[in-house]
Amino acid sequence: MTRSADKLISQITQDISSGSLRPGDQLEETELADRFQVSRTPIREAIRVMVSSGLLETRPRKGAFVRVLTPEELLDLFEVSAELEGMACRLAAGSLTEEHAKAIMDQLEKCKAAAASNDRKLYSICNLDFHSAIHRASRNKWLISQLKQIGIHLNAYRSIPYDMRGRLAKSAEEHIEIYEAIFDGDERKANDLMRDHMMLQGKRLPSMIKFMAQNNQEKLEKSVP
Repeated sequence: MTRSADKLISQITQDISSGSLRPGDQLEETELADRFQVSRTPIREAIRVMVSSGLLETRPRKGAFVRVLTPEELLDLFEVSAELEGMACRLAAGSLTEEHAKAIMDQLEKCKAAAASNDRKLYSICNLDFHSAIHRASRNKWLISQLKQIGIHLNAYRSIPYDMRGRLAKSAEEHIEIYEAIFDGDERKANDLMRDHMMLQGKRLPSMIKFMAQNNQEKLEKSVP
């Protein structure tokens, strides 16, 4: 793989994780070429790789799109992620160091600030950083690796509930409760709070994804000459 294609994959994946690109959004090769100052060759190479990984999908005569998971696929991912995220909290609570406690708190403060300003895009990034700080605090490399792999496919959907009124503030409150349980060394509570935090989003998403899919289909139909 060329260096240009690798950089494209990294940036597009970040755009999907942060919510800048959402499920069903189209990737325009011309816009990508202008943005990254590259030819179409590395763009097409990057798209092929991301289609193979399941992040993107191609549609005949329409190009590449951020792949829309089915509600069933999405719930399966959230269920697995909720259990692993809960495990990370449990491990972190059982062996929390001052360094990791500070790292989690730093990310929590950023989440609170983003929620207070109602900055959904910033909160999406801060949210992932908060969770990543907890993953590192678990000090389990295999667990961290598995969560990273799941996140590649799941992160695009984690920011969708933030469009709901009051969800940013509620999410930040849940983060505070999770941090306090970890800091107090309450392994069971930290595990349960995180699992519920993840599944609260997971149970809301299928209906939202169906609505998004309908809107995307309408956009595609209107774009056909």
